[in-house]
Amino acid sequence: MKDTSPDNTAAKSAGTVVIFEVTPRREGLNEYLELGAALQSELRKTPGFIRAERFSSLSEEGKLLSVSFWENEKAAAAWRNRPAHRNCQKKGGETLFERYSITVASVVRGYTRDERAQAPQDSEKALRRK
Repeated sequence: MKDTSPDNTAAKSAGTVVIFEVTPRREGLNEYLELGAALQSELRKTPGFIRAERFSSLSEEGKLLSVSFWENEKAAAAWRNRPAHRNCQKKGGETLFERYSITVASVVRGYTRDERAQAPQDSEKALRRK
């Protein structure tokens, strides 16, 4: 999964983040990646979707991490319940995944090197450029 955001900045503020940790079975990896790629178009059209990205673990061989950013939990739930996504969830759980976990979290703040409006004051003070 590539970063599907148009600009990958903090300009669009996410309220909810979904973290999907998965270790696909060796024989299921390619099919899992194909299913994910096939869902991308529908994902990008989902109201409230901001962006998503996939990473490979450096400490656990074969483990992948997908992080998606949503305007709110209702938007993330709407995606979770889309029929195409539900079908992929079922297929993954039954035949493609060795194990997985899902964490849904509320965003406390978000900022970048250049967009500092939500940065904590102690960070601003510590990182003040001379």
